[in-house]
Amino acid sequence: MTAPQPDPAASALESIGHLKQKVCLMWGTQELDVFIGRLLMDSRDGARKGLPMTVGADLLFLARTNKIIRAIDLMRSQKILFKDAFHTIDAGDQARLEADELDNPLVSRDTVIKVRNEERRIEQVRRPAPKPQGLAAGFGSLIFKILTSKVVLFLIAVALTVKLLWPYFK
Repeated sequence: MTAPQPDPAASALESIGHLKQKVCLMWGTQELDVFIGRLLMDSRDGARKGLPMTVGADLLFLARTNKIIRAIDLMRSQKILFKDAFHTIDAGDQARLEADELDNPLVSRDTVIKVRNEERRIEQVRRPAPKPQGLAAGFGSLIFKILTSKVVLFLIAVALTVKLLWPYFK
């Protein structure tokens, strides 16, 4: 039994089955352009092996074609010129890239995640403690502040020392 021979008329992308399936599932959507952008750009700081050049060319062609198809659909539904529909689609794609850095193929995913984690950590540090509400909570807070005051702690330590050591000095 021999292995099936690849179809010589098939594109390079069709030889990568899982990519072909994803492209087919997302065809005609904005998500396809984001997906292709993530595939083509190195978002792992050099850790990605990369795709063959012919597959990259196929993906760029499909991204452009997908945008044109979406513009044609918008042109028909809105009854506007193709040029205006294409600019609207393109502006929407660019706005999405600006709204979420992870969708921007020009930005490293690892760097964005690292920066976001650092921002969350700083935000948690800066977050003020919740204010106590109610009379009992206010009274408890006051007692806690008094007991943790350095002066009060010093006076308590002196009083205990005098009480414990006074019998030895009589």
